[in-house]
Amino acid sequence: MRLWTEPKPPLTRYLQHAVVDSGRSPLSIAREYIGLARGRGRLTLQEYVQYGVYDPSLDDDGRSRFLSERLHWPIVHRCNDIAWQAATEDKWLCGRILDIAGLRQPPTVAVIDTTERTYPGTPTIRSEREFGEVVRACFGERGPLFCKPNQGLASYGAFVVDRVEPDRLHVDGEGWMTYDACFAEFIAGNCYVVQPVQRNHPSLARYTDRLATVRVYLLRTDSGVKLPFAALKMAASEHVADNYWRPGNLACDVDPATGAILSARTKDAFGTTDHEVHPDTGARLVGERVPMWEDLVALARECSGIFAPIRYQSMDIAILAEGPSIIEVNTGGAFTIPQLAGGRGFLTDQVLEFFRACGYRG
Repeated sequence: MRLWTEPKPPLTRYLQHAVVDSGRSPLSIAREYIGLARGRGRLTLQEYVQYGVYDPSLDDDGRSRFLSERLHWPIVHRCNDIAWQAATEDKWLCGRILDIAGLRQPPTVAVIDTTERTYPGTPTIRSEREFGEVVRACFGERGPLFCKPNQGLASYGAFVVDRVEPDRLHVDGEGWMTYDACFAEFIAGNCYVVQPVQRNHPSLARYTDRLATVRVYLLRTDSGVKLPFAALKMAASEHVADNYWRPGNLACDVDPATGAILSARTKDAFGTTDHEVHPDTGARLVGERVPMWEDLVALARECSGIFAPIRYQSMDIAILAEGPSIIEVNTGGAFTIPQLAGGRGFLTDQVLEFFRACGYRG
């Protein structure tokens, strides 16, 4: 919440940044932005600047392919059978579906929920007392625990329990608190799933000790499943999750055909910064290949078929020493990650044809 509610720069600062960075006149920038805001991409001024659409090297066709995040849900609702959304967005339910399918994923060791909903086959924490008992037992068997809201988005509210004692626990980045305080004030009546912390494949562990994931975008077309974009996401050391909105996190544009890392970028309010090597460890990124890429793509394709009525979907897949593991399945998928990481618009010819075939006419 502290990060999310930080004051945003005024709109005039975005315009000033674009003028200074491009060397173009304010009038030409403003005229171009207004045209794009009214065009098919519906870009906001912040998006126009963050994506670097004002870059003189871009032609009009390239600029028109950037999509505003405001269009995400209208497009998702047109492409997908939205009745299936609960099958992906309810993390416990999605996990049970994947479990039945035999697909690798982190085990859910408990659910925290004070309502009357039941979770067959999963230990359920209903009270402060049960919270302490279950967390101590799970930590003793599994080690550090990753806790995330059952129906959350973008890792808001996720936390890691990295140490426990008989009367208190330690939350990574927050400090020590009693079990009662954590249950009453930190979890605060929300439903959480509890999973063991997963560890990166050795080739990714050289970049970060936080779990990295690959965001894979999938389009279920009449001619088969297409993968137009992929991005490797890595968390900075101070964050528990790799979501790109968190300052300092990296997003790497990945070639969906080969798994090669094409670019690596951090972001700020006004744009992105390119990195050839990891900014903290110095390990080379650009030109490297994501390990087990063929296995990851095969897993994504197999998982996609389970949720076939969701024609536009994405997944976050971790790569562990034992192989790829599905962390999350998403109805749709944010346009921001591939557009920022790759510096090109989401609306490729392939994507445009798919959206049109699904009936989107925006």
